[in-house]
Amino acid sequence: MKALLLTAALLGGLLAAAPAMAQNPRLGYVPTEDHPVGQASRHFAELVEEKTGGRIKIDTFGNGVLGSEPEMQASVQAGFIDIMVGPTPNLVGVVPQFMIFDLPFFYKDFAAADAVMDGEVGEQLFAQLKEKTGIVGLAWWDNGFRHMTNKIRPVNTVEDMAGLNIRVIPNPLFIATWTALGTNPTPLPWPELYSALENGAVDGQETPYALIYTARFYEVQSHLAKTGHVYTPFVLLASQKWFGSLSEEDKAAVMEAAKESAAFQRELSRKDAENLEAELEAKGFKITRPTPEALAAMSERVAPVVKEFSEKIGVDLVEKARADMAAVAKP
Repeated sequence: MKALLLTAALLGGLLAAAPAMAQNPRLGYVPTEDHPVGQASRHFAELVEEKTGGRIKIDTFGNGVLGSEPEMQASVQAGFIDIMVGPTPNLVGVVPQFMIFDLPFFYKDFAAADAVMDGEVGEQLFAQLKEKTGIVGLAWWDNGFRHMTNKIRPVNTVEDMAGLNIRVIPNPLFIATWTALGTNPTPLPWPELYSALENGAVDGQETPYALIYTARFYEVQSHLAKTGHVYTPFVLLASQKWFGSLSEEDKAAVMEAAKESAAFQRELSRKDAENLEAELEAKGFKITRPTPEALAAMSERVAPVVKEFSEKIGVDLVEKARADMAAVAKP
């Protein structure tokens, strides 16, 4: 984190050296501009401009133009970038409780995930993030359920995973999960993943459909297993330096726009996921759909990991999440 903050400071110095002029707030994200995150980022910017009567005009930058997600997170914390969108695993280093969204086979469906994000657990996580870093949580967006791809063999059971070299997010819970499933987890930054798949440094990876598609993994992978093993949100985050400088009226407008953007982005992301399964198959993926019994066996294999990390997250918080999910569970 110190290295990232130094990078952010250097970036801030370069920006400060630019000619002095009024600069629009900047919003950065890593996915492509046609990804649901890109579309929703532009929608959020439009909403903010509309709700503030043109006082705030946000410029959006996709494709990692403003840096990797960890780099942007450090820059937002330091106040050099105003707003960003990123997945929750990157926040675990500063607020370990965000690992609640990395627990494998914990969320059964979107209703369960929404109940946790939009309830007391989501509020508590954003409060802890602001207290520890100064970063302001604006909204919870959808990233979707994660699925596994590889170029070696089809995966229908946990036994089929044995020995595969799988790229994972550099996150202790992801590493523990994929170790328990019998694979060789290989932590790699996102920008390095495509080339690692292409040259065989890793056999496979695990991400939601939208990232599998927009990253064109169908060019370097042949098998996709619909495991839905983890639900990962995106989060819309703002720097305290920028958000704190706004009037109370504009803060309220930004928060209202963020809430509306979340509804827009979740609907868009989830509809895209429905359509993308067929698109990915058309692109050449051989899709396997493990049976409920096979998924239960995978869940059983990682149960000790869930128990271990639930204690690290905080049993009370995990039980609150379970209660929120139970309240919306289908009979």
